[in-house]
Amino acid sequence: MGTIEKMFIALGTVNQITAHFDESGRETVRLALEKAEEYIDGMDDRLSVFKPESEISQINANAGKCDTLLSRDTFELLRLCVKYGELTGGVFDITTKPLTDAEKTKARINYHDILLDKNSLSARLKRPNQGIHLGGIAKGYAVDRVAEILERYGVNDAVINLGGTVRNIGRSGMVGIRNPFELEKIALSLESVDEAVVTSGLYERGNHIFDPVSGKPAVNDLASVTVVGKDGAAADVAATACMVLGSMRGVRLLSSLGLEGIVILRNGSMFATKNVRERVKSA
Repeated sequence: MGTIEKMFIALGTVNQITAHFDESGRETVRLALEKAEEYIDGMDDRLSVFKPESEISQINANAGKCDTLLSRDTFELLRLCVKYGELTGGVFDITTKPLTDAEKTKARINYHDILLDKNSLSARLKRPNQGIHLGGIAKGYAVDRVAEILERYGVNDAVINLGGTVRNIGRSGMVGIRNPFELEKIALSLESVDEAVVTSGLYERGNHIFDPVSGKPAVNDLASVTVVGKDGAAADVAATACMVLGSMRGVRLLSSLGLEGIVILRNGSMFATKNVRERVKSA
């Protein structure tokens, strides 16, 4: 049994993919990991708001003016964002970019202003000075696509870790959940296989998650939430939304989306939803 590990920076984070193989499969696994890195690098080129030529930057630059032609992958991702905007009652809203700008206005926040044309594969923001960013879904979406790439190449024993968004493929493994109060320590571990594990917390970049309704950083009883589910994009969205909603409403959202979760409150209390409780172990 051999192991190949690929580590690279994209999507604003460090990504690591580790695959195990028997000797006859070395070249296939190597090629699969190259294709996975190529895909994520392409996502970064298409989605980064820090790259002026990215598709998302072009949508933002053309806000209120004209349509932007998109790759099919970016179009489908934006379609998912609008869908999850609806499913979360607007708590997940990718048009919150103006809240991170100097003006910090909430008047331009409205995911309904994302106008998609499936015939031309184009998108437009309805009003000038609106802006979108995909930080609340990109890594979850990417982990799903990487899993598909590995499966296509017959890789059935791997760990995908995209900046803490994790999927164990084919082999059960423990996923550590950081202690939001002591960042160098692990608070809990979750036994997981063939599902996405996504954690969002105030420790990532301070209080960086905005409430689309108030236009202010979300403040509630949550220090962090870890969401578990087969669909990485849904888990990523739900982790962001839960940090806006707080523990009680957040857990209700998880249930409505068919997801599970592990919650760490600001007072230090921790609890897990029923179907993952037995897989959680103390650090």
